Amino acid sequence: MGSRVSSWAANVMAAWAVAAGLVSLAADSGGTGLPTTPPPLSPAEQTVENRLRADVTWLAAPEREGRGPGTEGIEVVADWLAEQVAEIGLAPPGERQGPFQPFEMTLEATLGPAVENTAAFVGPPDASGNPQEIPLELGRDFTPLAIGGAGEFDLPVVFAGYGITAPSEKYDDYAGLTAAKGAAVVVLRQEPQKDNPHGAFDGNQTSEHAALVRKAANASEHEAGLVIFSNDADDGGDELMPFNKPGEGSDSRTMPILHVRRSLVDDIVKRSLGRSLTAVQKGIDDTLDPASSPLEGWRLRGRTSIERSRTRARNLLGLLPGRGRRAGPSAAAIPANETIIVGAHYDHIGYGGKGSAAPGERAVHHGADDNASGTALLLEVARRLTAAGPLPRSVLFIAFSGEERGLLGSAHYTANPVVPLADTVAMVNFDMVGRLDGNKVIVYGTGTGTGFDALVDRLIPAHGLEVTKEPGGFGPSDHASFYAKKVPVFHVFTGSHADYHRPTDTADKINYEGIARLAGLVSDMVREIAEAPERPAYIEVASPQFARGGDRPYFGSIPDFGKPGGGYAISGVSKDSPAALAGLQGGDRIVRVGESAITNLEDFDSALRKYKGGDAVAVVVVRDGAEVTLEVTLAPPR
Repeated sequence: MGSRVSSWAANVMAAWAVAAGLVSLAADSGGTGLPTTPPPLSPAEQTVENRLRADVTWLAAPEREGRGPGTEGIEVVADWLAEQVAEIGLAPPGERQGPFQPFEMTLEATLGPAVENTAAFVGPPDASGNPQEIPLELGRDFTPLAIGGAGEFDLPVVFAGYGITAPSEKYDDYAGLTAAKGAAVVVLRQEPQKDNPHGAFDGNQTSEHAALVRKAANASEHEAGLVIFSNDADDGGDELMPFNKPGEGSDSRTMPILHVRRSLVDDIVKRSLGRSLTAVQKGIDDTLDPASSPLEGWRLRGRTSIERSRTRARNLLGLLPGRGRRAGPSAAAIPANETIIVGAHYDHIGYGGKGSAAPGERAVHHGADDNASGTALLLEVARRLTAAGPLPRSVLFIAFSGEERGLLGSAHYTANPVVPLADTVAMVNFDMVGRLDGNKVIVYGTGTGTGFDALVDRLIPAHGLEVTKEPGGFGPSDHASFYAKKVPVFHVFTGSHADYHRPTDTADKINYEGIARLAGLVSDMVREIAEAPERPAYIEVASPQFARGGDRPYFGSIPDFGKPGGGYAISGVSKDSPAALAGLQGGDRIVRVGESAITNLEDFDSALRKYKGGDAVAVVVVRDGAEVTLEVTLAPPR
């Protein structure tokens, strides 16, 4: 959580005569060099809390490598989970040959061979009629950036100042610059008047407009073909940025983005405009009057090669088949194929990097709370419900991967459901459930299904808990993928903390008694849904109002991170939001907002910031292969 509980009674434990077998598998490394199971617990240690402690400690151990995508550690964890669900007695659902649902995700980008990364400025003939060409050497004169794409290019060069469009500051480097479309735009880093405490862009405090990703998005919105970043005059040298600049951008942009030494950009600016780049920049800073202009006759030719490694990821599925129930004098039949999904993600962010709250620190991010705690709770609930015997409705337990990369595992499942979504009556999700503070638990989704609110109120006191209820079904964890498909959801959470996405999220800080108490609560929740005479009906919940400030007007779309590139794909819209009122719907892919072309979520965010609440804007979506134009009246920031 992608985006941020007393022990069982003695009679329950007695029913688990085979509990020791759940954690006493042979410590076999499977050829990986890493143990695939926690050490066995003695019979005297077979308590829920100790079992939870053993599971979380093993999942969050340094040897698991932070369960990062592509690591050996996460593969060992997936195999261990498969062993656990088999020992519990869960079976692969349907006719599947095994418990895994594989999918692919993109890992880190690497720069391709030098021979495939070339660039040269080519200009008009000089006064003597000789062609002008300035070849650029990779690593000395230029470098591609990982936030951009790859491919060949032969584009006219246009100077676009600082590359900023900021209506509230009444500044726009692209105003009237029609030549930017399809061109290689030269963009200065930083922002105008950056050292002026009274400047238009927060003075000497860096504003949002300085971010490279924001400038790349703005260039993309103006349909540029390539971005050339150049250091501004005060960057303290002319060094190139690293190919993988920490904390910048996504892997969904196809437009190449280069960083070129300022001295070389200065050369072609002088030859074209007759002034130095420093003089041009000073003029902008002094007057706040953009000096954007085509660099007549100059082109950038070359190619970039960026290799994006992909890895296998695996959702783990285990089914507790339902027994069904025949209709009686006072109750309707319950079909055994109706299914409740109980889920938690088991991946984390590995050694840090993108997504880490400790940027620049390469260290194992143990992820004990996020989400070894939820994974351990998932297994504990599976043990309890399986021990009690089959329920009228089926229960499908899923350990998701790829959550930290944008709910990829749950998005893949909902696009490729093993149980038809029409037969999925509810989804219960656990994410960060290891830091119960006192008795306080947060349950999201209480308004998403009929009877959900009353169900929580009825069960909470029996487990000695205090609850904060949030009715909505969208949020930064895997339940959102199901709610977007109109499945009622619960999401259980014990709150965020200072160790979130840091190496300090370790197993010694987990409240195991708290998770044990939550195991009782959520087992009862699932049981009641499974035994209810009628399945809960889906309820669309309007998003709550939040006073968060900021300058981005409210739109109300829910991103679909499983469908990157080619526009901004959405999985749904919030009830009564501007997007919903205008007719947008899940499955749409937004390709234009007003005059801005949209290729990904970053472009969309940047485009929205050019408007204010109350503005009506034309939004073009691709729906069923055809473009549809809808008018959206934006709401104030929320």
